[in-house]
Amino acid sequence: MKVVIAGGGTGGHLFPGVALADAFLREDASSIIVFMGADRGLEVKVIPSLGFELITFPVGGVVGAGLLGGIFRSLSLAAGVIKATGALRRISPDLVVGTGGYGSVPGVLAAALLRIQRSIMEQNVTPGRANRFLARLVPRIYLGLPTAEGVFPSGKAVLTGNPIRKNALIGTVSTRGDTGNRKTLLVLGGSQGAVQLNDISMKIVPELLVKFPELRVIHQTGTAHSEKITAHYRAEGVQVEVVPFMERIGEYYQAADLCLSRAGAMAVSELAAAGLPSVLVPYPHAAGGHQKDNAMWLVNRGGAVLVEPDELVPEILIGKLENLIRSPMVLSRMAENARKAGTRDAAGLIVSEEMKRMSGGTAP
Repeated sequence: MKVVIAGGGTGGHLFPGVALADAFLREDASSIIVFMGADRGLEVKVIPSLGFELITFPVGGVVGAGLLGGIFRSLSLAAGVIKATGALRRISPDLVVGTGGYGSVPGVLAAALLRIQRSIMEQNVTPGRANRFLARLVPRIYLGLPTAEGVFPSGKAVLTGNPIRKNALIGTVSTRGDTGNRKTLLVLGGSQGAVQLNDISMKIVPELLVKFPELRVIHQTGTAHSEKITAHYRAEGVQVEVVPFMERIGEYYQAADLCLSRAGAMAVSELAAAGLPSVLVPYPHAAGGHQKDNAMWLVNRGGAVLVEPDELVPEILIGKLENLIRSPMVLSRMAENARKAGTRDAAGLIVSEEMKRMSGGTAP
């Protein structure tokens, strides 16, 4: 079986594609997987290291690019579609799956022109512009989180949950509570470094450690910020485990009792699958406010607490974290609620659905 996975740019669009590739290979070890994406996206670094072929295009979003920028990016998109068409003719895939973002558009659009079986995945509660455009060109849309009714064409959308990377599922059968009364707080500052969240964490963590001397704090900072944050904690005289990037992030999910995180779709989905209670701080400038919508999905299911933009001050954030750290029964209930909301094998569900569609001769 030959599968092309189109999309990337950010981890939120790339890693679900990697999880899907792994699921196809579990189903059929002889499968050939090829990735398509943007030439400046995270995929340029990640995909070759995983041993997959990568085809890239100089594409980007048109909205907000200005007149000249919009014209340039439109021309780049057209060139990308031409290149993708040639690549698909060469590969002759059985299926093309778009994972969202502008890196997915050339591949999915070319697949539609060539009438190759195709589908897309949408990670967020509020769909991105690329997937809103591509939705009319595909017969199936896989939803990581529930979207509002009417956003996508009727009959196309299937709620599967978000495909989660293997290293986020390591050890997520909880063994929490084995360390007595000592709690562990995991701070996810993002693989690229969420500056606002990192900055406020540097303010609140020393105060939390005064209130809870036994508290263990693990702070993922992003590679670019680790030295500065390590020096800050050292100057404050507090012991914090600073980790620039978490390759086996599932082990950290297992170790933690509570997480402070942004609310990207994959972060929320991984926290739910891990059954890890969280305090979610949506990025206020995310397109369409989609991070708050993602956060509310888990908050409404009792697995997380929301921090509004006007609440992102040390006093309020410390208060929310302190209340949870002092309430083991609340944390236990939140963990169970998160686990019930989560999906651990969405990739397997998508592969199963695609295999049924292809074996059933569904028209592309």
